[in-house]
Amino acid sequence: MSKDSDASQPSKGVPRDYKTASPYSSRPSQGITPELLSLVKRTALHLKGRLPKNVEVDDLMQSGLEGLIQAMDSFDESRNITLEQYSKTRIRGAMLDDVRRMSQTTRTTIGFKREHRAAVEKLTIRFGREPTGREVASYLGKDIDTYQKERVIIAGSDNPSDDTAITTSLESDDIEPSPHEDLEKRELISNLKDSINELPERTQLILSLYYQDELSLKEIAAVIDVSESRVSQILSDTANRLRTKLSINQ
Repeated sequence: MSKDSDASQPSKGVPRDYKTASPYSSRPSQGITPELLSLVKRTALHLKGRLPKNVEVDDLMQSGLEGLIQAMDSFDESRNITLEQYSKTRIRGAMLDDVRRMSQTTRTTIGFKREHRAAVEKLTIRFGREPTGREVASYLGKDIDTYQKERVIIAGSDNPSDDTAITTSLESDDIEPSPHEDLEKRELISNLKDSINELPERTQLILSLYYQDELSLKEIAAVIDVSESRVSQILSDTANRLRTKLSINQ
């Protein structure tokens, strides 16, 4: 067997997906060698120690391989630098670019979650029941298709390998609750109303101004003559207190 064919054989200890020879058949000397694969792996492991736990080494390696291939494609052999030296920056840069993209996606998903949850909480208090998807979408100033797409994104982030969760997210607005589920919701709303009625009168007023009249924190502060930060603190403390009380009663 020739040396060229030996060099194209996978090396031990390298994941199967990464045992790929260079696609540049006109430049066989530029194949992805075990040394270059090792560089990708070392870079991935080094970065992994500095990144959040949800970032996987395999994902970093995949990004790094793409950076490596780009480096191989643009490498100029006439320059006074080795391919390995030239590839280091491209490999690391490709990994960090993908991490940034993942981080942006995560921030977007968290934003959707917070926005949807706040809208549901407000509308639940306003209507005395859990709002429908269309009501939440209307409150947020979005059409129902946009709202459902956002719910799919949220469901996918919570259950990335669960297609059922994503399908359920799309269909849940069209499904009538079972008698048992409907009773549970009614009991939850009833408990919520009782808990609100037990709050101090000023706190009830703040809740009413914020959730029903939709006044801003600044406007509420002017009405009850306290600072805006104090209004924010009261709303936050009250929400936490109600959640705790409802979880105990369930």
